[in-house]
Amino acid sequence: MHLDFRQLRNFVALVEYGSFHRAAEAVCLSQSAFSRSIQSLEQSVGHPLFDRQNKLPTLTRHGQKLLPYARRFQELNIELSSLLGETDDSENGEVAFGCGPAPAARLIPAAIGEFHRRLPQARVRFQVDNWFALHHALTTQQFPFVVADSWHAELDPQLRVQPLSPQRCFFICHADHPLAQIGPVAIEEMLRYPFAAPYLPPGVRKVLATLSQRQDFTPAIQCDHVYALLSTLAHTQAISFASEDGFALCQHSHRLVKLELSNLPEEWRLMQTRFAVISPVHAALSPLVARFIDIILHTDRQHQIQLLAQEEEA
Repeated sequence: MHLDFRQLRNFVALVEYGSFHRAAEAVCLSQSAFSRSIQSLEQSVGHPLFDRQNKLPTLTRHGQKLLPYARRFQELNIELSSLLGETDDSENGEVAFGCGPAPAARLIPAAIGEFHRRLPQARVRFQVDNWFALHHALTTQQFPFVVADSWHAELDPQLRVQPLSPQRCFFICHADHPLAQIGPVAIEEMLRYPFAAPYLPPGVRKVLATLSQRQDFTPAIQCDHVYALLSTLAHTQAISFASEDGFALCQHSHRLVKLELSNLPEEWRLMQTRFAVISPVHAALSPLVARFIDIILHTDRQHQIQLLAQEEEA
């Protein structure tokens, strides 16, 4: 039996992302090429690995047996790359990149920790900023890549987007806001207050327009600097929204609370924000940078696995 590492990588991605479309995006393949890769792996194994009769791909008995070995293959690949790179002078250099405030709260520190455990001689320098500053640094070649919300980058054909795990969005306000004191709140009541946002991805703007029964939705307060924006919640009665990582970043320092809504529509329940590793399409990445990006992606997948395990236990 011959097992191809790339096919095993794609197999793990399909398990973790839960759909052919999202998994193909994550490994930067077309959906047709990704599907062929999974089919080739099944032919090599000699058994179906996924039950395709369900709406979402579900592991068969043979797929469940293969999964822990495929994950171990990935871990060994990263370990081997690090080991072989230890004697290479290029691995003693510096990784410089930019990231948004939300990834800087959890993902990036965890990835840096893993990176330094594997390559303690390497240096890391990163800048936390808004998308426009990060995009400028990327296009002027100050950074080889950034980690940020992907929706701007997905519109630019000159940028390569490697998606990270999506995160659910929810509404937030300051702890002293009137709505924070009264328990579950109706959507109509929440929308009576001004809305503050750094920017609104098209999907979020569309949902808010629907909820407020408007043709379009424009926040009353806009600022692309998340720290400054969330600070305004303490001085106004504005409402905002956040992802899990964004909320964790400022929850205690800015005294933020999640708003409980009594009649949250399904459209918003499904709303997610997606971060990604973003780099120029035609730029060549150094081995050190490529290794660090691999560790970011691996760290993100491991966190997603932990969350899924916690949900199953609950």
